[in-house]
Amino acid sequence: MRTRTAPLFARTPVVIAAVPAALTLLTAFVVRSRCVLLDVSGPSMLPAYRDGDRLLAARVPVRLVRRGTVVVIRLRPAPAPSGPDGRAPGRTVPTAMVKRVAALPGEAAPGLSSAPEVVPPGHLFVLGDNREVSYDSRHTGPVPFARFAGVVLCRVRRG
Repeated sequence: MRTRTAPLFARTPVVIAAVPAALTLLTAFVVRSRCVLLDVSGPSMLPAYRDGDRLLAARVPVRLVRRGTVVVIRLRPAPAPSGPDGRAPGRTVPTAMVKRVAALPGEAAPGLSSAPEVVPPGHLFVLGDNREVSYDSRHTGPVPFARFAGVVLCRVRRG
């Protein structure tokens, strides 16, 4: 007695359907581990980015950063104003800032004083595009590499 097996092409659609699904899951995992979405709050990066814009940033090694690159810098944890329940009343505390790299390690930091200050090794000097209102390295000093979170790739949504 001969048994009849399904021809190879009858099983192929299952395999073909599984490959895109697996690739989609792998892509989602890679994107999720290497990218982050963030919302712009405030006018410090006008005209490039405005309040309410949503940006896509990628976690990349700091060695890939060049002067003029827009970067994401993690802020130092600060005590949030809290209400009676321990939460901030009606506002969120920023956890990162978006700024443009103005100088790399070993370069002169622009706009500090008449005497040029050199950016120390392991630091970036960052400035907001809207200098009149930006809180940046002119106020805090050069930013250590440890606080570098990634580079802005594009605007996903206009605010």
